[in-house]
Amino acid sequence: MNDLSEDAVVIYEMLPDSGRIVNQTALNATGWEKDRLKKAKRELRDKGYIEIIASFGGPFGKITRTTPASTSNVNVLAANEEELYIPFKKYIEETFLPDDFLKGKDLFDVIVSGNKRPKDIGKWEIPDAISISLKKFKYLPDYIINTISYEIKPKNTAFELSGIFEAISHSKFGSQTYYCFEQLEDEDFYDNDKYIRIEQEAKVHGIGLMQIWFLDENKTELNGKIILEAKQMKYDPATLSTFIDKFFPEETKNSLIQKTSSW
Repeated sequence: MNDLSEDAVVIYEMLPDSGRIVNQTALNATGWEKDRLKKAKRELRDKGYIEIIASFGGPFGKITRTTPASTSNVNVLAANEEELYIPFKKYIEETFLPDDFLKGKDLFDVIVSGNKRPKDIGKWEIPDAISISLKKFKYLPDYIINTISYEIKPKNTAFELSGIFEAISHSKFGSQTYYCFEQLEDEDFYDNDKYIRIEQEAKVHGIGLMQIWFLDENKTELNGKIILEAKQMKYDPATLSTFIDKFFPEETKNSLIQKTSSW
């Protein structure tokens, strides 16, 4: 760990061998300001020591998962955007589930909406997928709602500039927004001029970037890597409520009403 700063070493050594901690745990233990912790986390992530999950509290932990050797040899690409939807939904359900999620008390759901756009709505108006989390507290009436919207692109359109602008246009639906583009796991694209332009726009507008790739020949599983963390935004409640009404299943809508007593 000689390649790490003192702050990064402090954070890494407080992490459990398995599982994750949230930002507040690290802040309480160190007494640091948020920016100092953020810098140390990014250093650890960029050097491959930790994984940061886009969820409540910014959970992060040591990278303990190992990918089978055969995985890196899977050079399968989506024939179209729709082929990515269901594997992506499964990936988000498994990876972005909050660590402190309490079944029966909290809510976490992922909806694919890109294939459900009404004909009278432009493609820039609706994200391809959206996740919603609701966290309740035992002794308080408060609750936290976190939404993440996702724009998904296969490799053949991954670096078209219109894609990042689609993500920007529907960022109003989410607390965070990610532009998710398909590239083979080991592909080097960081010097690609088109990617660099997308990264520039993402940084200006607070959009996160996520690389995704298939894990199997049958295109049933995929994995992902967050390249740029999305900024926490303030969504418009009226716009989000309308979106939920149009695209979320009745079970999720009824659960939201029950848990928030909002109607």
